[in-house]
Amino acid sequence: MKNTVDLPQRQQEVLDFLRRSLRERGYVPSIRELGEALGLRSTSTIHYHLTGLADRGLIRWDKGKNRAIQLIGEEPFAPPPPPTVLPLAGRIVAGAPIEAIEGVDEVDLATLWPADRVYLLEVKGQSMIEDHIAPGDWVVVRKQSTAHDGDTVVALLDDGEATLKRLYREKGGRYRLQPANSEMSPIYVEAGRLAIQGKVVGVIRRV
Repeated sequence: MKNTVDLPQRQQEVLDFLRRSLRERGYVPSIRELGEALGLRSTSTIHYHLTGLADRGLIRWDKGKNRAIQLIGEEPFAPPPPPTVLPLAGRIVAGAPIEAIEGVDEVDLATLWPADRVYLLEVKGQSMIEDHIAPGDWVVVRKQSTAHDGDTVVALLDDGEATLKRLYREKGGRYRLQPANSEMSPIYVEAGRLAIQGKVVGVIRRV
């Protein structure tokens, strides 16, 4: 990517990382993620560079919010969707062998997951492996702001971090975000400090 004219090197690095994150993940990093990626330990230094980019009209930034950074003239990258129609070659029993007979039907994935209501997220980390959701998988997320106990959801915490967990309501109005990994502990979040972004309705995996 070309450098922005007259932009100090450190600010250029911040801008490039913001652009890369937006295009690859669809959202900007948190202040903490930005600092870790660029080796900046001081939040005041990060704020200084963000203020410089905002003064130059390259970003909009609400200083009171963790992820409230908008890149002027930049749109998030949408990863190419999987094929919407795949051939249905037949059916196979996961038991005793049977004769495989090729069929001529097709399965339209859009009938399973209407494109106007779902999006894909690539999974990072091991927290959901006991639910057979592994790193590198794509989860199909239906856009919704509510969920039932036990649903696997994309939850946005008030510090700007997003996580994939099973949701449970606890006494006292707090939530428990339960990983599907016996080696990991749940996350407890008070009411009002969590926003549900969607519910997982499918998993896509390459083998």
